[in-house]
Formats: sequence, structure tokens, C-alpha cells
Amino acid sequence: MCVLAVHVTAHYSEDTASSAKLQLLGQALIFFFALSGFLLFLPIVRDLFLGKDAQPNVRAYAIHRALRIFPAYLVIFLITNFALQVSFVDNAQQTLVAGSEAGTGMITNPLSLLANLTLVQTYFPSLIQTGINPAWSLTLEIAFYISLPIIGAVLFWLRRTRGWSPLALTMAAPIALVVLGSIGKVFASWLQSREGITDVVEANFGPNWSAVVLRSFLGGSDAFAFGMAAVVVFVAVGTGVIGSKAARRIRFWSVIALFPSLVLMLAFLVKGSAFQSTFTSLASGLIILIIVLPLAEGGESKMADALDFKPFEYLGRISLSIYLWHFPMLMALGKWGLMAGDDWAGLVRNFVLLSVVSIALGSITYRWVEKPGLMYARKFKSK
Repeated sequence: MCVLAVHVTAHYSEDTASSAKLQLLGQALIFFFALSGFLLFLPIVRDLFLGKDAQPNVRAYAIHRALRIFPAYLVIFLITNFALQVSFVDNAQQTLVAGSEAGTGMITNPLSLLANLTLVQTYFPSLIQTGINPAWSLTLEIAFYISLPIIGAVLFWLRRTRGWSPLALTMAAPIALVVLGSIGKVFASWLQSREGITDVVEANFGPNWSAVVLRSFLGGSDAFAFGMAAVVVFVAVGTGVIGSKAARRIRFWSVIALFPSLVLMLAFLVKGSAFQSTFTSLASGLIILIIVLPLAEGGESKMADALDFKPFEYLGRISLSIYLWHFPMLMALGKWGLMAGDDWAGLVRNFVLLSVVSIALGSITYRWVEKPGLMYARKFKSK
């Protein structure tokens, strides 16, 4: 919903949104990546701490992950492209004009169409930010999906052959991703200098190799890292490797560390540095840890209880569909003349209208597309 707010306000209420610094809400996407790191690394970490010989079933994992993303994405993309005809035919960063549907239409080029159908468009400078342009995040998410069984295989092999402790092993994985992401960001900076790119948005989303690197796992792996680190601490506390007193101290210092991490995030964001996502991920990992750490030992978390609110839960359940629908409908509603202008009243109206439409469509695709796929995936056991 934060990403939806950023996109609709920036497109139709650019000056108003800028004056209110609403673009900061876009950092919520990094929280999503950190949360993915926490949730998807959890089974591997748990099995290592429990002394099991191998990671969870990779075939079942792959089926679950494919059915989580592709059914909803394919349906929404096909409707966006062929029925609504509001796909970005060329790079959105270059063709998007605030307040209009410029740059959108129907993709007919076979190679572009195939790339978007398979979610690999982000790996080609000429195709990046085509189709449903926020879908670049799914390309990065899929790369993380692919990396996890590889990480798991390495960790279990090291456990068997070297006898390293589960805590050291599992914490090495997020550290490696921070290093990889940092290398990718430095490489992207070199590419920007080499190509003479000075605009931050172009460097991140334009039709160039810098954007490809930054939107790929090479430049974005650290977004998952701190959620992975948080789950290591969570499982270590839950299995008694880290004691109760140490867990309380960790939670206390996580609260303290959250503030400087947010300051650094803002500083790098203002500077236009790609490393702002690193500190956003750090802050996200700390927030997750603060919320869930009391639950590791079967205790209570008032923050978790407050967030376990039925409307929040439902929005989370259908969030993939909301995320995929919101930008096409943002374009379509403008195309149909239903969006208001650049003032506070227009901003609120646009946000409410797009939210209602996206949630309604998201509910439909969740019920009839996502949920059947998820139910089918449950037939494949992880063990």
C-alpha cells in the first residue's frame, strides 16, 4: 500500500507529494525483500539448528515458489497488455510522463513479450522497465528464490564436512549477500561513470547496464540479507543457543540501532547512493527482530499483537495481486479521465480510488488465480 501511494501520488500529484516527502514510503519495498529473507531462509536455518542432514525438499520448494508468483503475474500481465493495453512498450523511465499514460500500449514484439512473460526483461537494457514496470521486483525475488537452495546446499555440506556451528554457518550467508550486494553497487557506480550517467533515476531504472546490475541479484542481494540475519537470531533464541537474557539484550540494542540505521538510510537516500537500500534493509531486519524476538521462546509481543489486525492480514494475503494491479490501473484510470489533479484533495481522491480498485481486483485474482495455485502447491510436501 505504501508503494501504491508513492506511485499514484508521484504520477498525478507530483508537486504535492514531493512537498510532503511521500516518496520515502517507497522504501517499504525493501522491507518486503527483508521479510522474504526472514521467511524463506527460516526452514533452512531451523533444520541446521535441529541437526538435520539435508535441507528441505528442493523440488517441493521450487513448485511452491513458482505457483506463488507466476499464475497471478501471467493473468494480470496478459490483461494489462492485451485488454487494457497499458503495458510499457519501451523503458518507463524514459517514456513515462507524470499525469499521462504516455509510453503505454500493447507489447507485440515477440522477444519483448517472451521476456515479460518469463520475468527476465530486467536483465536486458533495452527491455528493462517494460510491461508492468514494478515487476522488476519479482525478477529480483525469483533470483533470491533460486539462490536459497544453492545457499542451503553449501551450508549443509559445510556442516557435514567441516562441523561448523549452525550459528556461524547461517550467519555467514547474509554476510556473503551483503558483500555481494556491495560489490554489485560499486560495479554499477563504475558503469555509471563509464556511460556518463549522472541522473539517479536513470542509473536505477534507465535502459542501461547500471540499472540492470542494480535491479539484479548482484546489486540487490543485500536487500534480503538482514531479514536472513534476523531469522538466524530468532531460531538461535528459539532453540536455546542464545539464552533469554542475551535475547532481551539483543532486542534492546536492536531498538537502539534502529535509529542510526534510519539516519544513514536517509543520508544515503539524499545523496542518491545505491547503498541507501542496504541501510533500509538493515532497519527492516531490526524492525522484524524487534517484533518477533519475544515469540521465539513462546512469549508475547505487543507489537505483533497490534499488527495482527484482520484488515492488515487480508491486505497481506492479497498483496501480490494488489502490487501487480496497481500500476496498470493507475495508467488505465488516468486514460479514462478518472484521476484528479495536483493538490491535496486530488491526492487523497486518487489514492482512495486506486486503492479501492486495486484491492477489488486483487481480491478477485487472489480468489480465482492465486489461491487455487497455492492449494495445489500444498500437495507437494517440503519433507
